[in-house]
Amino acid sequence: MTVQGDADALLERARRYERQGRAAEAAAAFAGAGRALEARGDWTGAVAVRARYARALAAAGEVGEAQRVLDTLDRGAASLPAEVRAGLDAQAAHVLAAAGRTGEAARRAWAAMSAFGALHDPERSGAAGVHAARLILKDAGARKALRPLRELLAQMPPGGDDHRQVAKLLAGAERRPDRDHNVLVTDPGSAAWGRLAAALAVGAPLAVGNGVAWNALAGGSGDRELLERDWGVTDAAGWREQADALLDARNSDPAIQMVLDRRERGAGEREWRAAVGAWCRERDIAEDAVREVAELPGTILRYEARFRADGLLPPDGRIESVYGYDFGRAVNMARWGLGAGYCDAEEAEKCVLTAGYRAGRVYTSWGAFSAGYVLGRMLRFDEGAFGEWYERSLAAHRILAEDPDSPWRRMAWG
Repeated sequence: MTVQGDADALLERARRYERQGRAAEAAAAFAGAGRALEARGDWTGAVAVRARYARALAAAGEVGEAQRVLDTLDRGAASLPAEVRAGLDAQAAHVLAAAGRTGEAARRAWAAMSAFGALHDPERSGAAGVHAARLILKDAGARKALRPLRELLAQMPPGGDDHRQVAKLLAGAERRPDRDHNVLVTDPGSAAWGRLAAALAVGAPLAVGNGVAWNALAGGSGDRELLERDWGVTDAAGWREQADALLDARNSDPAIQMVLDRRERGAGEREWRAAVGAWCRERDIAEDAVREVAELPGTILRYEARFRADGLLPPDGRIESVYGYDFGRAVNMARWGLGAGYCDAEEAEKCVLTAGYRAGRVYTSWGAFSAGYVLGRMLRFDEGAFGEWYERSLAAHRILAEDPDSPWRRMAWG
């Protein structure tokens, strides 16, 4: 039998042993094939086979020997053709992972993905990408893996099975079991750009707070129970009533916006309170109600001071409207209504787009919208405590304002 015949036969035998899970026998066959190729003078072919030999050794439990073979191959890698270097990276990822060097393994798998992609070999590129994603998750854990997984996915051609596998891993990391709220979740199967996505991003603070995908219009299985428990909605008519109230900014206390509208630029708390009181008395509002409303300027000023300290407002910023709180909830009301079966997809989409349009007419930026949204929520639930309601709202704001993958960072306001 010729040397080439020996090599081909040994390679076929090694691959068969691999498929059968007989790692030690596969390693011996790969070693023999490598020697046969060296005897023939096919040095690059021998390197490729020895990389497979190292992986088989690691699978057989001989991790130390596998690393020694790998180190020898790496020393001469610079002179190898690109395809052989890519294959070496792919096999090295398996050897390093077996040795517990998971971070290095992930980097080698990622390098293999990029190299095979440059060589127009989508099958091997995709396989290396999926392997890299799994190694990243294993090495970093779900929380720290989010950014590298997103970067990895962005480098993979969309539409293929490998892209879907990595998207699924990313979605699983975003929905990780150690935290079910205050996490940015992007549904890989839904649009993250465009008019509808921009309108859905108006509902992102609540989506982030609840740990659900901000860009998914479809709701979940528990939406009917949520609507009944939190909103008293039990049918399509009740849903329509609540959705319209939110879209018209009628769900929140109208006194809040009235108070904001009475503030003159540069006025202090005393002047602001006086302007609110005068407006109320002109309309013969009861004194008890006037005294209650007159407390709002001081409360709003305290929240604004805290917002500036925490980055929710710029140093000289102030809040002009709390309508954003209703508009943001209207987006989620559309999602819940669709999930509960109280509206169809066309009606839900129309609700979302209306909320996005009206928010764009009131505010000038994502930051201004967020501050208005949070103030509306605080005046409804926090009662000046700066407690859990505030901490969670601030966390959602920071995620949306700072995460590079946030829709607020990737899409212009309005």
